[in-house]
Amino acid sequence: MDITERQNYEKMFVTFDTEGWGLLRERFIEMFNTSNNLFVISDEKAFWQTRGSLGMLQFFIELEDIVKNELEQAEKDETEDNEDIE
Repeated sequence: MDITERQNYEKMFVTFDTEGWGLLRERFIEMFNTSNNLFVISDEKAFWQTRGSLGMLQFFIELEDIVKNELEQAEKDETEDNEDIE
């Protein structure tokens, strides 16, 4: 991983540590919980729209974990590449 990639990850983690991100995440969770109700879905089109919305909300709720996992995988790959060279 080059320096620019590492700096980009660090910038993302700084964002995740802000109060604003915490507030957004709480709002995403509220929206997810409000929309996650099969009984209000009236037809197939509404089902697919709701499913798409829930998928995007879930992505944003889990974004910090996704980025952490990406970084861990990149570091693991880098370590394995360095071991292969030696």
